[in-house]
Amino acid sequence: MRQSFRWNKRLLFVLYVLSFLLLWEWLRPIEQLTDTSFIFYFVLFAGVSLLLYYLGIDWKVSGFVKLLFIMIVLQRLYFDSSFLEISAWVPALAVSLWESLILTVQQDWNAVSNEYRSFLFFVLVWLTAYLLHYWIAVRKQLFLFYVFTVFYVALLDTFSPYDGQYSIIRIILIGFILMGLLTLQRLLDQERLSQSSHQIQKWIIPLVLMVAFSSVAAYAAPKAEPIWPDPVPFIQSFSQGAGSGSGGVNRLGYGVDDSALGGSFIGDDTKVFDVVTEDSQYWRIEMKDVYTGKGWDNSATVTGEGPAFGLEEDVPFRLSRISEESEEITATLDINLEYNHLVYPYHPVRIESGEADEFIYDLANEKITSFSGEEETGLDFYEWTYKEPQYSLTALRETTGLGDLENTGEMDQYLQLPDELPERVVDLAEEITADQDNWYDKANAVESYFSQNAFTYDQTDIPVPGEGQDYVDQFLFETQRGYCDNFSTSMVVLLRAADIPARWVKGYTGGEVVGQTDDGLNEYEVTNNNAHSWVEVYFPSLGWVPFEPTIGFTNNVSVDYDLTTEGDDRDEEETPLPEEEDNEETPAPIQDEEVTDETAIDENGSSVPSFWQRVQNTFMENVGAFILSSAILLFVGVLLYRMRFRWLPRVLILYYSVKKDDETFSKAYMSLLKQLQRFGLKRNEDQTLRAYAKEVDRFFNTKEMSRLTAQYERILYRKEGQEEKWQDMRELWENLIKRTTG
Repeated sequence: MRQSFRWNKRLLFVLYVLSFLLLWEWLRPIEQLTDTSFIFYFVLFAGVSLLLYYLGIDWKVSGFVKLLFIMIVLQRLYFDSSFLEISAWVPALAVSLWESLILTVQQDWNAVSNEYRSFLFFVLVWLTAYLLHYWIAVRKQLFLFYVFTVFYVALLDTFSPYDGQYSIIRIILIGFILMGLLTLQRLLDQERLSQSSHQIQKWIIPLVLMVAFSSVAAYAAPKAEPIWPDPVPFIQSFSQGAGSGSGGVNRLGYGVDDSALGGSFIGDDTKVFDVVTEDSQYWRIEMKDVYTGKGWDNSATVTGEGPAFGLEEDVPFRLSRISEESEEITATLDINLEYNHLVYPYHPVRIESGEADEFIYDLANEKITSFSGEEETGLDFYEWTYKEPQYSLTALRETTGLGDLENTGEMDQYLQLPDELPERVVDLAEEITADQDNWYDKANAVESYFSQNAFTYDQTDIPVPGEGQDYVDQFLFETQRGYCDNFSTSMVVLLRAADIPARWVKGYTGGEVVGQTDDGLNEYEVTNNNAHSWVEVYFPSLGWVPFEPTIGFTNNVSVDYDLTTEGDDRDEEETPLPEEEDNEETPAPIQDEEVTDETAIDENGSSVPSFWQRVQNTFMENVGAFILSSAILLFVGVLLYRMRFRWLPRVLILYYSVKKDDETFSKAYMSLLKQLQRFGLKRNEDQTLRAYAKEVDRFFNTKEMSRLTAQYERILYRKEGQEEKWQDMRELWENLIKRTTG
């Protein structure tokens, strides 16, 4: 007869609660790592779904309740009208979902509506809740989901800003108790034992005590240092430098490896920090001074040493001259991705607040690192006081050379060019600047050259220089298409070719205004999409002045026609820093992980994507589609597996209808036994075939199974031929196996 599993309702409730807590661990990181808000709605939906499964509500009623919940949430989040004003929001929602479905079919993932994204997320939570219900109530096994949960949190903790330390502890506690209770339930079912409270307590109390003791002991025990190094730098180095990479599809964001520029980007709108200040401006991190023909390095060795300063102390450096009478401005930064370096404005004065003991300004690359004691530390927030730099147009246009620095060699590192630089790059620099008689106008001419010619800003399908090919030469004379790295690097090289000191700078653009404070200050949100590179040009009387050659960008540099400055040398001598070491703890990328292997070179010497690069490009550009398709396939697979006792008999009938060999009858009989077990008519280990056949016949009120079994035994023990018997018995076999589809 069909198996009947009797569950203790209290034990079952505990299992559903624990599985809900395990599912919650999947939802916790989403709000931090994506721009998804109101996660508590999805958590509540998961809880409601599991509660309905626990109560055993009919699927039609529970499905209606879930859909009603989804509609209420979508209306609350995206429509201003009342929920009861159905005519005001339901048609708009239906149109939005339908249009987004069409865009999904067309693979235009970025254009789908937020209503559609939220709806799909609800569906995904719905499917996951059903799988948990199936694993708990039917399979009584949750080990696979538990393992996936551990891997999921561990990967996010390793490769993203999400801190999974306490999440892992919760998962271990919940998972061990959950799997222990499921093991108890399986034993009770297998041994056909009654589920008395005394038996359950004898199992649960030692289980809880064991998990609690092992957890406390593990927490209190001394921990050894990690045996393996941080895997992120290793993976980046294994992929040949995942900073700017060697031409693969990269993810936007700040990184340290710029030795091989080029390749496409995909956007990354992960928030880096919020800043409250008066006006938008560029946020500086570091500079690099050695152009290699493929990317950027530093001429000095990284030491991490430099002048130190503390909170409310003036910073020990100046990028450029500025009038002491300039008004001081404050900028409060709320950090989302905690790096151990600081971003800073163009004329910083002091750090007013922050959770660090000391800040070190590295003379090599001009990066500021925060320390607590002797350890580098990331900051949650800090506040800068700075002044708005203004540059005298008179002083800018009076600059025609280095003056007293001409023969000191101090600026040689900012005039460096590789020996292999194609001559036509130098010729172009001379052509662009030929009509100008001062450095400022020459720099403006180079800056304007890109917007006045056929150059295009683009982040996709960007080639990389092949072997023996120069990065700047390729951009200037072949592709004329790229993003900030292409434009800024090209401007630096052209200026140096015109004997004007220049260097390459990295940081973030000003971000997007997301609000305004009561005192009139603007709040800007800066994301990984705002990671940027630009140019600084040296003027002896002023210091370093920023320029922005990238089409579509502006750095809001203020040039004052009436402002004059003294022509002293700079207060602080600037020395560049090399690229940071691979094992530094700075979290991640100007471009995160490189995901392609190589490129090919066509007959003209230009790089073209290899087969694997095209495959990976396609995957990264359509990652949402792959996730959605995987979820749909998983759902269909689970549905087919759950209903296998309905469709599998028809497959077996079709299969054995064409089989005519000597072993057909035996194989068909064994397939029938398996199908009967799937149907719920389980055969005991000590039960004979004849006794089992009678039990099956009683269930179906036939004698077909007994006749088939008798024929099978004659074939098995008397070695009679099967082919003829199969033709006689096939109709009985088909009748029986069809009965299992009911």
